[in-house]
Amino acid sequence: MNIVYFCFRPLWQKFKRRRYSRIVKQANNLESALISLSDDDLAMKRNTLYTRARASRDISQLLAQALALGREFSRRVLNMRHYDVQLLGALALYDGQIAEMDTGEGKTLMAPLAAFLYHLTDVDCCCHIVTANEYLAARDAKWMGPLYQALGLSVGLVVPGQPLAERIRAYQKQVVYATAKEIVFDSLREPARQKTVNTVDSILRPQDQSRIEPKYDFAIIDEIDSVLIDQASSPLSIGTAAQTSPQLEIYKRAEEVAGQLSRGKHYRLLQDDRKVELKDEGKIESRHQAAGIMRLLPPGHRFERYATCALAARHIYKKDQHYVVRDQKIVLIDESTGRMMPGRQLPDGIHQALEVHNDIVPTAELRGNLMTTFQTFFRKYRKIAGMTGTASISATEFLLVYDLNVLPIPPNKPSGRRLLPDQIFRSPKSKINALVEKIKKLHQTGRPLLIATGSVQASERLSNLLQQQNLRHEVLNAKNHAREAEIIAQAGQQNNITVITNMAGRGVDIVLGPGIADQGGIFLLSCDRLGFRRLDQQLAGRIGRQGDPGDCQFFLSLKDDLMRYADNKKICRLRMKTRSQRREPIANPAAEKLFIKTQKHINSVTSRQRRRVCRMEKKREKLKEKGLWEDWMGSG
Repeated sequence: MNIVYFCFRPLWQKFKRRRYSRIVKQANNLESALISLSDDDLAMKRNTLYTRARASRDISQLLAQALALGREFSRRVLNMRHYDVQLLGALALYDGQIAEMDTGEGKTLMAPLAAFLYHLTDVDCCCHIVTANEYLAARDAKWMGPLYQALGLSVGLVVPGQPLAERIRAYQKQVVYATAKEIVFDSLREPARQKTVNTVDSILRPQDQSRIEPKYDFAIIDEIDSVLIDQASSPLSIGTAAQTSPQLEIYKRAEEVAGQLSRGKHYRLLQDDRKVELKDEGKIESRHQAAGIMRLLPPGHRFERYATCALAARHIYKKDQHYVVRDQKIVLIDESTGRMMPGRQLPDGIHQALEVHNDIVPTAELRGNLMTTFQTFFRKYRKIAGMTGTASISATEFLLVYDLNVLPIPPNKPSGRRLLPDQIFRSPKSKINALVEKIKKLHQTGRPLLIATGSVQASERLSNLLQQQNLRHEVLNAKNHAREAEIIAQAGQQNNITVITNMAGRGVDIVLGPGIADQGGIFLLSCDRLGFRRLDQQLAGRIGRQGDPGDCQFFLSLKDDLMRYADNKKICRLRMKTRSQRREPIANPAAEKLFIKTQKHINSVTSRQRRRVCRMEKKREKLKEKGLWEDWMGSG
């Protein structure tokens, strides 16, 4: 743990920025000499730099020249010149830190420079660029490919559905673009695949016997807080369908029983842990209601397990918010990005309970043979670094769990974004009515509007209201993300209204149409606060990029989903004080503070849960080293 950083964070950050700024200034002084060189002379400079780096134990004296070369190659092959702040960010990544930069500051262009610097240190290493989704992995690998080639580096791409031979070749490249999920699952699948190889296969199909052997040298993780914080402790497992087929009668009976149990008397909802806990009365009642169905239970199973899953399907997991139904299948939604996660399954029978709750025949439960988490997996790497716009909120956790320091990087241009005061109402109906009136008023000015909702269901409900008002608009949610690039490309044009569920990890800039900047830029309206404040900040970061103007305002109510985690007594007192403000915004500072405290509470609870999982995983790793633990022991 970097104790100096922990105790003197502001001073450490100021020292680092000054040090990096000196290197960037040296790179700027070299730029004019490089511009005048021919392409062949510039390539010779690159080769000479590699030779000098191999002969040196410390390349700190070569960093300025490397940055200048990288920027000049980028200018020539991509027609994109790095800003000074991008060079600062590249140095932070090379040093194994988190570069905190506002959305739209060009983090995509920083990664090739950081990979180039690391390859100067170790020419045989491999750098994994971990992107937020498959679309960005494919886009960035193709987009940045010419720059890597000019820098003397080969690039590979790993995406779902890729042929094995192509995937193996991708991992042999010096730079690999992939999502975190693909890299983790490849590490889990490979041992299982090797176990199935037999002598006959090795003779008849020798090309299939090549191994996926990733090098865990250096990982640059885009939206690192999404991967190492939001999804840190979610189990990732390779499993096989259970030999015991799910009994439809058991799940159906559990669904009926769940409808007869009373909250408080028979069970309690643990919203913080997203769990249902049966009380003793509930266990007795559920067994009593099960009656003859008990004889169908698989060996070692209790009916209370199925009743608990059915209660969770009814009260915890919401359709079109946590999952969608597509082609008679339950498809989970990533709450931080609003994207669907096909192939993922909730554990311990909850997924099957959701299927029955939605009149779908339940599939077999998956029994994990090999399991890990992002939290454990990324500690394999010799060095990790990350990019995001909202790391400071989780700086302490990054330090304690991953020994990662956060370095805020100033923007290239001062932000033109204005954050307007929240409009908080007593009821969701009053909130939505006020939001629609605001949309109508702003639409008359011609400014493009971005309307953010907290779920697919909310986006569709708002879409219906806008249709009733004859307001033309586009909807971007988990159900139609295939048109994402097309919708986003038009979102900044005159008079356009775009309704979205979430913009985190989209990686796509919204370009302002002609004259929009003079009108004040895009106006972002959100009708929900998300569970974490930084997700709200990421949403706001989609406007006002690179000095563009823009306005952002949140419309909230005391009955929003977020308020399920709030102090009920405080909500009641606030409602009593604001009885006269039934349709108007609540003019009470305590209302906004309540939302802030609730988000802090959620962040605190989830952080404790992740640290608990981290401690358990470290104990398991120690047992593995002593030969006292095998992966199958944790498969349930």
